[in-house]
Amino acid sequence: MKTMNNLTRRSFLKVVGGVTAGFALGCFPSTATSAGTETAAKAATDPFTPNAFISILPNGQITVTITRTDMGQGVRTSFAMLVAEELDADWSKIGVRQAGASSVGENGQGTGGSSSTTSMHNDLRKMGAGARSMLVAAAAKTWGVDAATCHTDTGRVIHSSGKSLTYGELAETAKGMPVPSGDIKLKARADFKIIGKRTSRIDNKAVVDGSAIYGMDVKVPGLLRAVISRRPNYGATLLTVDDAAAHKVPGVVDVVKISSGVAVVATNTWSAMQGRDALKVTWSPGPNAMLDTPKLRASLKAAVGEHKPTPAGAKVVEAAYDLPYLAHATLEPMNATAWVKDGECTIWAPTQSPDSARGEAARLLNMPEDKVTVHLTLVGGGFGRRSMNDFVHEAVEISNQLKKPVQVVWSRDDDLRNDHYRPMSHHAFRGAVDSVGKPVAWSHQALNAPGRGKAGKFGEANIPYNIPNSGMTEGGVSSPIPFGYWRSVEHSQIHVVNECFIDEMAHAAGKDPFKFRHDLIDDDRLKKVLEVAAEKSGWGAPLPPGHGRGIACFEGYGSYAAHVIELSVIAGKIKLLRAVCVIDCGLAINPSGVEAQMQGACSDGLATALHAEITVDKGQVVQTSYFDYEWIRIDEMPKQEVYIIESNAEPGGMGETGYPSVMPAVANAVFSATGKRVRKFPIRMNELV
Repeated sequence: MKTMNNLTRRSFLKVVGGVTAGFALGCFPSTATSAGTETAAKAATDPFTPNAFISILPNGQITVTITRTDMGQGVRTSFAMLVAEELDADWSKIGVRQAGASSVGENGQGTGGSSSTTSMHNDLRKMGAGARSMLVAAAAKTWGVDAATCHTDTGRVIHSSGKSLTYGELAETAKGMPVPSGDIKLKARADFKIIGKRTSRIDNKAVVDGSAIYGMDVKVPGLLRAVISRRPNYGATLLTVDDAAAHKVPGVVDVVKISSGVAVVATNTWSAMQGRDALKVTWSPGPNAMLDTPKLRASLKAAVGEHKPTPAGAKVVEAAYDLPYLAHATLEPMNATAWVKDGECTIWAPTQSPDSARGEAARLLNMPEDKVTVHLTLVGGGFGRRSMNDFVHEAVEISNQLKKPVQVVWSRDDDLRNDHYRPMSHHAFRGAVDSVGKPVAWSHQALNAPGRGKAGKFGEANIPYNIPNSGMTEGGVSSPIPFGYWRSVEHSQIHVVNECFIDEMAHAAGKDPFKFRHDLIDDDRLKKVLEVAAEKSGWGAPLPPGHGRGIACFEGYGSYAAHVIELSVIAGKIKLLRAVCVIDCGLAINPSGVEAQMQGACSDGLATALHAEITVDKGQVVQTSYFDYEWIRIDEMPKQEVYIIESNAEPGGMGETGYPSVMPAVANAVFSATGKRVRKFPIRMNELV
């Protein structure tokens, strides 16, 4: 990440196109303009243009350009808050503008891994502070005074005499001020007025009144809609297409073959769907027509090898856990709009990887990247799914054949049955505790489908606990089921089962699960979230028969989380009663956003603990919608309590951190209530051991 110290004046200061008075300040130079946004570079001749910048208009309106995808995590708001704080801006004057894809080199625009804020917060603050210093210099020049006699407050520069000018009034003069050199002084946390304060999402009104533009809201003149008839199973190949009946459906314009199937193109989505239903398509089933979940599960179990040895005389603890494939099931299904014409391509897409979408389209069309423009819309849920641009690829393919604007829309069935899934996995553990209940060994074999092939040597155990003779090896079996990133990525498997097994180790040692964990952790921040979770949940207090509490914790993405789940198991039915969620994410830029992320992650964790599962039969995913890929329902949700621990640390990631400790906390609570262990997810009471 380039810092302001690396910048030349020309790459730092840009004139806002079409505005005679105003300036824009950027600190992320790149080799091309940000496509799909009205950037400052339109009126500039410098070949370097910013990926993130500030523009200030004469009316005082301040616009922050956002270079990451907002898929509900609130990055538009948090980025704007970081800039506005150091700019000393009037928050009511702040707006945002979404950058499209840009050739940003090492700075990349992919959004994932909870990295947006962690990677950019310092640069965004410096951007705001640099702009503020230039505005102060502009005011000092206007008044003929020493800049040291001026200060800023809520969008104004104020002189010690009491006179003041708004940022809008100073914008034109500020364009000519020297660029700050050397280290830029940032505010002390004690002086924050915006950062750390609960703030509503900056685009809330637009989302509520419908003016916000998501992928499916895109409209351009002459836009056609397309749906795709897809293979009946993984590995099937297209043999014949009879499209005569499809062409008779009113509104159908064309039928074209593309890499993923047969696309029916129409003037509206309903006609395209009706046309697809009328197609007569034959396929060769290929080699995977008999593939199913039991076969995959059996092959994973057969791949288990030898464990690390355990010390002689120690009490051995063994367990094996099974996790299913998981789909993302985003509320907004996959969609994208593309228009290929006159040697150029324009894309409108809800993608987590706009720069990758641009590069993939350029390669597909055999054209330079600067001929591809990507407009980034709001995203109705991502969770890693929209890091893959297969849906964008389809829109580009179809438009390239027709040379017309085409919007590809996936149905819910298309979405669930053609995802890039969180892999199925099997986890075999062997641990040991000595005569005084101290853990002395930990061996974990993690096997995925699809996996890395034969397991290699044991490496780091990826646990936060001080356990000697510990290690983990990864492997798996081949599978044609496509896989991709899922919320918290590998932690959605590895950490879930780790926290289940450490609970089993505690029970074998005759120790309290909270104290057992606490005694094995060196990291003070992880200890603290555990302590707060135990305190706030009333850990150790008596519960009625059939009730239980489970605890689990997680460290990752620069943040720390812990959960305690309280539930009952009565007449074989689990009822969730209470979820205590604790987070230390360093500097919490927007506590409302942090709370929302923890609530959403907890909801996902409860859903995948109790309901969600993707299965395969005859080489194809079985589930088609929310009725058979069930998420948690509103009447099932427990009372949620979120506690944010104030920390002096730098901001950590939030999108992933709140998920991994939820599922094991549920499983451990079931054990507390029933005395039986969960070894397979989602939890089925007849499968407890």
